[in-house]
Amino acid sequence: MKFIVNNKSSSLDEDAGILYLVVFHIDGKDLVKIGITTRTIEERVAEILVSAFKTYREFPYCRPKRFRRTSNIFEKEALLHTYFKSKQYTPVKSFSGSSEFFDIPLDDAVAAYEQLLAGEALDEGGYEQLPDS
Repeated sequence: MKFIVNNKSSSLDEDAGILYLVVFHIDGKDLVKIGITTRTIEERVAEILVSAFKTYREFPYCRPKRFRRTSNIFEKEALLHTYFKSKQYTPVKSFSGSSEFFDIPLDDAVAAYEQLLAGEALDEGGYEQLPDS
């Protein structure tokens, strides 16, 4: 089975915004945050960094990798979260946005993101990293 994506946007675009992938280095790991915002990516990342600073007392390394305006942001974010569910990572200390981190290779996150935004379905079985050869 495949996840179905509704690529039709409403005339009001009430669910339009930015779907993003941001790399963070937290708890000694490179993690991918998958999220959405209706503001600019700069505003959202600044908000996350300030929240992380208040918790960790330092700013983590952070680099936006993909951020594109699209329709159906809630559905697309949910599809990516479900797809990578087996690799969800909860930081040692919680802060605003900390529930959307995944311990996955960045290339895999980018590939799924691009596939989804191209209107292609993601495998319903979810993400399974292939073992190293």
